[in-house]
Amino acid sequence: MKFGRSRRGRGVSWSHGGVLVLGLLAAACGSDPEPGPDGSGGAGAGAGGGGAQGGEGGTGGQGAGTSEYPSEPVAAPFDVYFDPPVDERYADAHRVVGAIEGPLWGWGTTELLEGFQAFRSEGYNLRTQKLRWEDTYEDASYPLRTFNGELNQHLVDAFNLHYAHGCAGTAGMSGAVDCPAPGPTRPEARFVLLHHGPDTAALACDRDRTPVLLVHGALQNGNVWLFPGGNDGAGNAYPGTVQTTGFVQALEAEGVCTFAVTFGSFHGDNFNQATHLSNAVARIREITGAPKVDVVGWSKGVVAADLYLADVATWDDWGPKHFERLAAEQARRVPRFDADVRTYVALSGPHLGLDLNWRHPYNNLLIASTEENAPIGQGPMVWSWMKAMQCVSFGYGPQNVYAVSVCEDRGATWLDYWRRIYFSNITGLDDEGRPVTDMGLGELNAEQGLAASAYEFDKYNLALWGSIDDSGKHVSAYWGQLQVAYDLRSAYPIPNRQDDPPSYDWSQLDTDETKWRDWLQLKVDYLPTPPFTGAGALLDDAGHTMCRHTAYEPEASVCEARHVSHDPLNAEEYAQGYARYRLMGGLGMAAAMEMGGNLIERLRGHGLSPALDSLYVVHGTTAGAPGTAFEIDGMDCPTCDPHGDGVLFDVSIAARDQLTQGWSEEDKATRSKQDGVPHGHLEVGVSPEVWSRILDHFAAVP
Repeated sequence: MKFGRSRRGRGVSWSHGGVLVLGLLAAACGSDPEPGPDGSGGAGAGAGGGGAQGGEGGTGGQGAGTSEYPSEPVAAPFDVYFDPPVDERYADAHRVVGAIEGPLWGWGTTELLEGFQAFRSEGYNLRTQKLRWEDTYEDASYPLRTFNGELNQHLVDAFNLHYAHGCAGTAGMSGAVDCPAPGPTRPEARFVLLHHGPDTAALACDRDRTPVLLVHGALQNGNVWLFPGGNDGAGNAYPGTVQTTGFVQALEAEGVCTFAVTFGSFHGDNFNQATHLSNAVARIREITGAPKVDVVGWSKGVVAADLYLADVATWDDWGPKHFERLAAEQARRVPRFDADVRTYVALSGPHLGLDLNWRHPYNNLLIASTEENAPIGQGPMVWSWMKAMQCVSFGYGPQNVYAVSVCEDRGATWLDYWRRIYFSNITGLDDEGRPVTDMGLGELNAEQGLAASAYEFDKYNLALWGSIDDSGKHVSAYWGQLQVAYDLRSAYPIPNRQDDPPSYDWSQLDTDETKWRDWLQLKVDYLPTPPFTGAGALLDDAGHTMCRHTAYEPEASVCEARHVSHDPLNAEEYAQGYARYRLMGGLGMAAAMEMGGNLIERLRGHGLSPALDSLYVVHGTTAGAPGTAFEIDGMDCPTCDPHGDGVLFDVSIAARDQLTQGWSEEDKATRSKQDGVPHGHLEVGVSPEVWSRILDHFAAVP
């Protein structure tokens, strides 16, 4: 027989022992089947409850679920990817570890929630760990610590409610010891912060209204909803900030009880974050007594919401390869959608994935060249290695301050031009789809001349798909980004701008041409003696597109250069006085998508549960403010429609049709809506005009 329980009103004050008792009882009465050999959820994995609001529902998304949570340990070979249970069995429950008050001008209260479900272990590196006050970047040009340091410290202090480690530090003080892993700067996957707005914490909100949960995206944390430009403690925001207060204040001004989450890793696993969303919704319902919660997700934050609201635990169409089977195991460990969300607002999110860094070599060089705590360098690289000559360094003199981190003192002279800088030691996937490696990441870089004292695994492990560390563990700091990698060239091909009319001035937009390609051509061509040119050339095609395809297809579209200097360790060939070199390499898009479980392929075929009362998709339609347009491949001219929001393409963010698959035409027409708004990706979540639209939509939902 089965032992089942409703997740409605589940308690958060259970002791670990109470969870253990429930787990043992569930085990005694039977448990859910193991995944099938093809990676499916096993018999019954696709079963779902009836749709509460009518409509037929997409595959595995028929309505609110009531089936028993799989409490048994994860079986081999996937057990190594998961954190162990808090007790001996997993359980669909959570507890409040503790709470801290924010600064008088900040959050009212922040709780640390600990989930008892199964979580995939999160990976971190120096760029993705939580920043303490003293770690936050600060210089005269970019005073980030002044405006974000205390807010960052609050997050670390809240995660430290579990770890109670002296390394957490204190706002305004430096000198704390480095934190261990796991620890408050690298929290384990089962932890999430739940912030209460100032009025909400003071019980000064209307509990008769549906409360709101705000879900941040990548390169963000919950603070973005409170102070989009930070706060120096005196009410001042980062210079140039247009909107100094956030959606939290706008909602609370209307009497809405308002909450937000902060995930341990902003690039974290999307199945983990879907489970955290479920736990946060349950906690908010307990606090407020509300039967349902409204959820607003921004950017990557929509993926967690998509998975939970599409009842991902019921999907049965996973593939047979290793990481697809891992995704199937993760999916069935996400709690069933409990019809506990009233309205879902999706703000410019990658419902159909993204391929931003795949298209743009400049983005990858920028990451390799920046300080670890600089926000611009916190994204993933989609190369496994690159030649050091790409680094923005030149000659024997003082090096460029913009060539730091793994590019520091690299590639300045011919002696180091053609040496590789490795970001991953994974060379491919075997027939079953498991990662293959021949050497350690440190060994690869040492072979290329890197001093042992300059190497640190967490400094060099920058590739999207991660590396195998010295203990044999597969570690990536970007699991969630890996899961949403998707090739969108069929919708928006890599453009050939060399045939554009002379009047088209792309110089302020096309950083791949003016900041990456022009730099490489200048550097490879330079001779140290008269005539000072003619040392080499890039071997690109006439349209300058070949090197932009390399990340997708590293063997079919090779990016190369020729040069008079010969480095026998890395030259592809040497003939007629010139050596030929590849400039970068990687696994390619197909392998990355497979390592992400082919999640977007699955997501595009599943609608949200019809048990959701209302869906509101809001997406940006402009490239954003000057300097914030990162994706321009949808533009036919420098002033044309970006066909997106400056980061994501419209085919991914304008996702109403995708999300309402399986809904009846009447339900789609009456319970879903989509609006394009004249804002860029970085603006859509902090715009009062967008907030007003959302508030109006909330008011219109019965």
